[in-house]
Order: sequence, then C-alpha cells, then structure tokens
Amino acid sequence: MKRRLNLGALALALALLPNAVGAPDSQNAPCDRECLRGFVTQYLNAMLAHKPADLALADNVRFTEDTVATMVGESPLWRNAARLRPYRLDILDVRQGVAASQVIVEEAGTPVMLMLRLKIERGKISEVETQVTRNKAEGSLFNIEALKAPSGAMLWTPGDSERNSREDAIKIAKLYPAGLKAGSFVTVDAPFAADAYRFENG
Repeated sequence: MKRRLNLGALALALALLPNAVGAPDSQNAPCDRECLRGFVTQYLNAMLAHKPADLALADNVRFTEDTVATMVGESPLWRNAARLRPYRLDILDVRQGVAASQVIVEEAGTPVMLMLRLKIERGKISEVETQVTRNKAEGSLFNIEALKAPSGAMLWTPGDSERNSREDAIKIAKLYPAGLKAGSFVTVDAPFAADAYRFENG
C-alpha cells in the first residue's frame, strides 16, 4: 500500500529569452520541468543583480513578500540580496505551471531562508509569492548552518508502482498541516510510513 508522505509536497509550492535554455518554444507551449526550473534560476539571478527588468513578467503580475504586496524589485530581500548559498530544493508542478523553491540567500552578509513560488502563464511570470525567514523568532527552530544540501529523501523519485495518484498525494499532503493545527497527526490519521522521519530547518 502506497503510504509515503513526501514533505516536499507541502512546500509552497525570470527573464527567459526566446532562445534561452528551458524557455518554451512559444507563448502557448506548456512549460515542462526544466522550463519551470529555468524560471526559478532566472528569478534568483535577477534578484541578486537587483534587475527586475530582466524578468519576463505578465502585465498584471502580483508580487508578495511575507504577505505584503508590492512591486517586483521593491521588497527588502530584492534590495539587499547579495549571493546564494548552495542549498536549493525545487518543487515543480507542470500541470499547474507552478515552480516553488526553498533557497538560502545571503542578505547583507546574513543567511536567510527564502521560500519562493512562481506561477507561469503563457511564458511569463504572473504570480510571485515569497516568504523570508531571518531569525529564530520568525522561524521557530532556526539552524540555517545545517542546511547544506537537500536530503536524499527529498530528492528521491518513486517508481510508478510506488506513486500515489495526484489527487491522493494532495489529500495526504493536506493532512500534515492539519495535524500541526490539531496538535496530533494521529487525530487526523496522517498516513506516515513506519520509517518516516522529520527535519525542521535542518
């Protein structure tokens, strides 16, 4: 019975020139996994360069940082991001055109945790949602130095016989925050595997 709970499914969920690697062939072509990953890379590069004009943004693009809506390029992290650390975990949803990523960014010399979600429509970014965690007060357990690279379990790709349907995976993933809210994973009957384990901020 397929009972694994991939915590990557919980994570929330770029200027691509016409001939750039990963760019769609046309505005109406679907954005595959490498295309979505390319949008994340281009977004991060533009943020480090402080050049929002480098991004392929929809006319009505919506941007938030820590739930505060503003213009792309005008948030605190966009103004102060200096470099990326090696840790990066991408969560890609081709069907929905969504690319999410967990990244460690240095802001004025201090490492911060960035959770990024991009919505891609017709070859452009239509939504940017970011959450930035700068310290223990903002992120509960905060051991950022332990985040060197994603664990093998997070990068594991199940075979066809081990894979839940998309619908079942969504239902299972929703049980994790439900268990946190209820204070008990047993109460919500979250289907953890017998050998399941959990990391929080490394």
